[in-house]
Amino acid sequence: MKWISSDLLEDKKSYDAGFSENIFFEDNYEQDFIDAKGHNEWTSYREIWEKCSKLEIETKSPTHLEVELNYSCNLRCPMCTWSVETMVEKKEDWFTFEDYKKLLDEAVSKGTKSIRLCYINEPLIRKDIDQFIKYASDIGIVDIIITTNGTLLTKEMSKKLIESGLTKINLSLDAITEETYEKIRVGGDLKTTVKNIHDFLEIRKELNKKLPKMRLSFVRSKINDHEYDEFVDYWKDKVDSLGSQMLLDPFGDGKFKNPEKKEQISLQTEARSPKKFHCPEPFKRMTVRGNGDVLGCCSFYAVDLVVGNWKQDSLDKIWNGEKMKELREMHKKGEFYKNPACKSCIENSSYIVD
Repeated sequence: MKWISSDLLEDKKSYDAGFSENIFFEDNYEQDFIDAKGHNEWTSYREIWEKCSKLEIETKSPTHLEVELNYSCNLRCPMCTWSVETMVEKKEDWFTFEDYKKLLDEAVSKGTKSIRLCYINEPLIRKDIDQFIKYASDIGIVDIIITTNGTLLTKEMSKKLIESGLTKINLSLDAITEETYEKIRVGGDLKTTVKNIHDFLEIRKELNKKLPKMRLSFVRSKINDHEYDEFVDYWKDKVDSLGSQMLLDPFGDGKFKNPEKKEQISLQTEARSPKKFHCPEPFKRMTVRGNGDVLGCCSFYAVDLVVGNWKQDSLDKIWNGEKMKELREMHKKGEFYKNPACKSCIENSSYIVD
């Protein structure tokens, strides 16, 4: 088993996989992906990802896409914008399967290798999500990911996800006691969600599958930080990996600015601004929303970072367009403060330090 101390977070200088750090892995974690996807296919994808993360290369197309299939959530977590969102969901705004196929066909033809089927939403509200996953797998997407709160991860849904070709499921739990869970995952039930996790792992075992890997995450905030060590101790030998996700406070600035909410959740109440910061996200990914808007990264603050609209222009044109080029050039120089959305994001992150 490999353990990465949470102390290392203090030295972290760039974001990856949703502003988080993996803190625990099985020994055979990577090998299972290689066995399922093929050595060359998986390792070449990961090499590109790592080089993009270090700003060593610029690719002709996004390595990864976030695709928001539905703008809706069944919980109202205090560290998320859904706790203050007033927009009423309309199913006609959901990503249609035909649009999705068109998007992925273009993406794969240009070299995209990875997708995550969510943004600021709960993906399992889409009962048909397995057909979206299967299509991605069938046409050659190597890494297919979802992030969920786990409340809708029923036995039926677990079986569909496992059999569809999903490679990773990230599940945000964030508590070890019912008292804390009720405060941080408002509208959920801890016992039900924990049972869902164990059921998923048991069904995967019964189906003799190694994938999808389950990663359990803990978003550290003022509400739950006291339970972090106990959370790690309980789950470290039960799931495939654990993640310590340092809070990105969405209420510090921008569209959802709310000082009262910030005080409630943030481990730091004052914005911190490093002298220089190189964000790798515009080198790796874009986010595509149901209305066609394309965002320059996957942050909460990316709602103000619209770089194009996929229904009006091709992914290729957007990725290689002036707005994305300017973002990448800015972050090469560490001049994040020149873009209001980037400045807000970095100043409201819990662990960005000089």
